Amino acid sequence: MLRVAITEILLFITPFVLFALYLRFGRGLDSLVEGWSTRAFVLCALAAVLLVAAGLVFFEFETRGPTTGRYVPPTWKDGILIPGHIE
Repeated sequence: MLRVAITEILLFITPFVLFALYLRFGRGLDSLVEGWSTRAFVLCALAAVLLVAAGLVFFEFETRGPTTGRYVPPTWKDGILIPGHIE
């Protein structure tokens, strides 16, 4: 779960970091504050939300287990806990 959270955080901050790097090195601005307009911030936020959504969809399909069969819940048998599984 921590891996997913860290990945989603990194996906969210990526557009902001890339735009800041573009302002610094692509346009050569000494002050990064000059290039941050409301439009640029909104576009970066929109790109960040789309990246996070794509990451969530990706993790949903990647971490999905087998979907065929019948789920058997955990049970006690002779004093031993048998974990839930799919038959």
